[in-house]
Amino acid sequence: MKNIINKNKLLILFSILSLAGCSDYIELENKNEISQEDFYRDETELNLGINGAYNTLRAPIAYEWMISEIRSDNAFMNNTGTTNAQNLQVYNNDVFEAPTFDFFIESYWFTSYQSIKTVNALLAGLKTSYNATTGTIVYNDYPYAVSDQIRKRIAGEASFMRAYHYFNLVRSFGGVFLLDKVIGPDAALKLPRASEADIYKFIIADLKNASANCISAPFAGISATDKGKVTSWAAKSLLAKVYLTLGQKSDAVPLLTDVIANSGHSILTGATGYSNVFSSTNELNAEILFAIRFKSGGLGGGSSLANLFSPNATAVSTQTGLAVPTGTRGAYNNPTEEFYNSYAATDVRRNYNIKVYKPTPTSATTQWTYWTGKHNAAVAVANDSELDWPVLRFTDVVLMLAEAQGNIDDSRLQINKVRLRTGLLPLTTTDVNTTAKFELALANERRWEFAFENQRWFDILRFNKTMTTITAKGVMDNHFTLMEPFYALYDVKFTLEQLKNHTTDPKFNLLPIPNIEIITNTVTKINQNPGYN
Repeated sequence: MKNIINKNKLLILFSILSLAGCSDYIELENKNEISQEDFYRDETELNLGINGAYNTLRAPIAYEWMISEIRSDNAFMNNTGTTNAQNLQVYNNDVFEAPTFDFFIESYWFTSYQSIKTVNALLAGLKTSYNATTGTIVYNDYPYAVSDQIRKRIAGEASFMRAYHYFNLVRSFGGVFLLDKVIGPDAALKLPRASEADIYKFIIADLKNASANCISAPFAGISATDKGKVTSWAAKSLLAKVYLTLGQKSDAVPLLTDVIANSGHSILTGATGYSNVFSSTNELNAEILFAIRFKSGGLGGGSSLANLFSPNATAVSTQTGLAVPTGTRGAYNNPTEEFYNSYAATDVRRNYNIKVYKPTPTSATTQWTYWTGKHNAAVAVANDSELDWPVLRFTDVVLMLAEAQGNIDDSRLQINKVRLRTGLLPLTTTDVNTTAKFELALANERRWEFAFENQRWFDILRFNKTMTTITAKGVMDNHFTLMEPFYALYDVKFTLEQLKNHTTDPKFNLLPIPNIEIITNTVTKINQNPGYN
């Protein structure tokens, strides 16, 4: 049974703001909020606080695909006749033309910072602080009768969550506002954007704190009450990904090697091994290092992704076997034809991740459509899917090690561990006898394995630093070349030349800082990212 915290208590304790109630800037102080000085005095209150922080992780997931997967070559906005303003915002982001007033980008930004606020309130109550000079999390005097182990474990879990948000924010927006504590609105107006280097230093400090203090038992030794909590293994895995993103491969290797050798996590095998990773009846299995938990049942803890990605046509549902959830909005985040074609027909991941609708009667001009299968679920209440969101999987760790090591024989063996359950033959030394072949094999393996888990866009950006023959521009230029006939169907048309020009535009690398942050900050000038007006 998943723990769902009493929502009224959360509203009082953490003042989780609705999007409709947002002020003109990020509200960081609530006069109705219980003082941090008067809370977090015992283990019960600390557990309530950390559970509340876990609950806030759910909100950004509704928008994350719009700032990651849709920008990659995996997915596109397959609604060519749309005139809906929100649909067009998704389309604009798909082709790197996001406006500064994009509602979905703003929503991701605000929900991320709301969660950071909750985490900061808890860490302040635990009497921790961030020392920017040393790049460490400091434990100050704590006057309450809570063991040091429990205090540091909970602080480590909170640090992981804060690092997770900032890692997504810095990769998406560049330098953002570095908030290591809860501050009031007057102080917020004086806060400038931090540099990317300072944000990464902060992230690394948080993840080192989590690595040192979170649960370190191997997977089989984690108690039922602790399942789903942040572990040292999850923190080390995310820290390794941060190092890879910075191009620091040698720093990532020992962390990944440690997780593989000692975490007790493993790859689910067998004919249904891949699909079982994501099953709602097999949650928190050995392959999951960390997932964001969702709970159906009309409690407000369900996921909206089944509704967003499902087909909204009976014919599509009937032929593909995809469920149409109650209240579905549907038809978002559709797989691209070129992604489907990149899979081998024998790869079991293809038919699980992507469903194909072939209209009848067929003809030479019939347009097949492609649908996301991974997050599909039949739900009785709109936006109430049970399916958890995988943040870190063991296969991610295995493939990151191959990326960090480069083209050595052990890297080929690591990739083959992942291929074992797919129906594909293992790679031979001949298959990867050049750097270009190895890097393409690894990039493809990650693409096929983590389809629609919001990894691909960040992967190809990272490849700019960890690979020598694959670049984000090259990947997306190829994507636009193959998909140009589809993009030509939109009312707002772009030629292939224009689409390729977008991959050299500054907007290709970063999203815009939400315009509301720029126009309402009357004290400190907030610079917009290059390329945006």
